Amino acid sequence: MTRTGARDGSLRAALVLAFGLTLLHMPSGLPAPLYPLYENTMGITSATVSMLFATYVVGVLAGLVLVPLTIRQRYVLVSACGLSILADLLFLAATGPAALFGGHLLQGVVLGLFTGVVPVLLAELDMSGVNKTVGRLTTSANAVGLAAGPLWSGLLLQYAPWRGELVWVIQIAATLAIMPFMRIPAGLGQESGERVPLRRVLGALTGGWSGPAALLAGFCAFSSGGLLASLGSVVLDSVIGVGNGAVEGVLVSVCFVLSAVAGAVRLRRSDIAAIKLGLVWTAVGSLALIAAVELSSLAVMTAAAVICGVGQGFGLQGAIQLIAVQSDAASRGKAVSFFFIWCYLGTTIASFGVGAVITVAGLGASFNGYSGLVAVLCAAGLVCCSGAARRERQDSYLEEAV
Repeated sequence: MTRTGARDGSLRAALVLAFGLTLLHMPSGLPAPLYPLYENTMGITSATVSMLFATYVVGVLAGLVLVPLTIRQRYVLVSACGLSILADLLFLAATGPAALFGGHLLQGVVLGLFTGVVPVLLAELDMSGVNKTVGRLTTSANAVGLAAGPLWSGLLLQYAPWRGELVWVIQIAATLAIMPFMRIPAGLGQESGERVPLRRVLGALTGGWSGPAALLAGFCAFSSGGLLASLGSVVLDSVIGVGNGAVEGVLVSVCFVLSAVAGAVRLRRSDIAAIKLGLVWTAVGSLALIAAVELSSLAVMTAAAVICGVGQGFGLQGAIQLIAVQSDAASRGKAVSFFFIWCYLGTTIASFGVGAVITVAGLGASFNGYSGLVAVLCAAGLVCCSGAARRERQDSYLEEAV
């Protein structure tokens, strides 16, 4: 095969994988505008909503743990699509919390598998790192799916028949359509089969300044996004007083829309500079979330979602690119899996942690407390970015001297 043909084939494979990642991300956001409906029809509370989202995160973590064991299986993504359909059916038939918990858990496992496997495959398709395929496609696909889910669900909830049901029927049909194309192309995923000690992977991720900066950027990005996805619609409904499902869905979506846009931008700067930019935006957005609750302002909440989204896009683009491209072929699968496990810890704390203290501190105070924590962690990440940039300059001077 010619170099041009191989490049075209790689591009097609990358686009198919990115589309699958987008579609399978949607169910994670589809329930967001439906939570107030579930509260009214099934009698669940705000704390239960937070626990539902936390159950989904537990599933994601389980899926990510399975990535190094399953990435060499060509049909792992096809099987994940089947599992996603089963989860959709649970949501469709749900009459109480049990089915909702089961659906969230299964969708989490599916998302964990896709989130861990796809970036590794994209890294093998573009190992030069020149086009930053891994960071841009992964960040954009994640964000588009997360954005489209609540937006689509909110619009159908507000204006379509079969309230809370039609969205799952459409998702099942779409997943069935993409399922045959999710077989991993021959030759991909095979480089990740060598056994690599976990200590080696952790050492590479935490050594120096750049690794911790990437980890903090990912943690903060997922924390702010998880807070909006799990409790954003509930805060709008209960604290700010917005009772429109479409508005709630749009607000949750706007964060991830901007994340997709920022993640798709081809930044002409180093990965550590992209991480720094993302941390600044995420810190400002987290502070704006606090202001929105204190002022009970829809306008400020919308601005906060926009700012957080931009921060997520820039930060994740730089962090994913840095980890996927700088890891060697043998350790890449574990490195990417560990990175996303770490990121989803932020989402876990946003759901479990906030949910645990809602009954004591109240929804608004709990939401604001975690937003403040994210801002502090962003500041710590900026310190790491400064150290990494200083190290890059020192290395550059040494190379010039030699």
